[in-house]
Amino acid sequence: MTPLSLVCLVGLLAAPLQGSPAGNAPAAEPKAKTEATQAEPVVVPEKAPMAPEVKKAVDSMQRFYEDTKDFQADFKQTYKYKTFARTTQATGKMRFKKEGPSMRWDYATPDEKVFVIAVEKVFAYDKAAKTLTVSRLSADRLSASITFLWGQGKLDREFRIQKADRKDLKDGIALELTPKITDPRFQKIFFLLDTKTFSVKETVVVDPDGSENRMTFTNVKTNSGLSNDIFKIEPPEGTQIMRLDGP
Repeated sequence: MTPLSLVCLVGLLAAPLQGSPAGNAPAAEPKAKTEATQAEPVVVPEKAPMAPEVKKAVDSMQRFYEDTKDFQADFKQTYKYKTFARTTQATGKMRFKKEGPSMRWDYATPDEKVFVIAVEKVFAYDKAAKTLTVSRLSADRLSASITFLWGQGKLDREFRIQKADRKDLKDGIALELTPKITDPRFQKIFFLLDTKTFSVKETVVVDPDGSENRMTFTNVKTNSGLSNDIFKIEPPEGTQIMRLDGP
């Protein structure tokens, strides 16, 4: 598995970073498509203006992350492959810090892997394979579904947002986000918000083929003063380092 085989994490917390058939991980910047193969983006027709209660929830969520200097939580990732009719699961811990900005995902199961986004680079460490891959990531190409975590992107500029009608998203405020311009990375994103803090408790990213990547967050802590050292990877001696961050 290399960063080039990873898909973009959207809706994270979601955020941001999303699982892939190649290995459940945040993604590096995808290869540029040739002009001949690149599909023309399509503007999705407006169905209805955002309902007042939905706008209130979105504004409250945006304020929560604008006021959040750092964030950490345990996560459980469930990826349902539509084509193969199977499900995989992973668990670990994620942390992000607005300063930088920086983000780190530590996968504990089923395999120990670490993914760090910092200084417009993606670091992917695989403990079992003893490899560290470094790739470039252009921050200005990240979706608002990630950058809003850092108080930058505005969700309603990129997405049509409405109340979600999914019975599997309960005990919170469920929102459905559809990109205003078609995105080859995903069809929709669903957020489940905490009714008190308006932080994201759960995300579901629907892939173009209908597969679903679900992230559930627990043991959330904010503004705890995370050290910048957390977002550094120092691989042990003998680790093979692959640099894909050149020109």
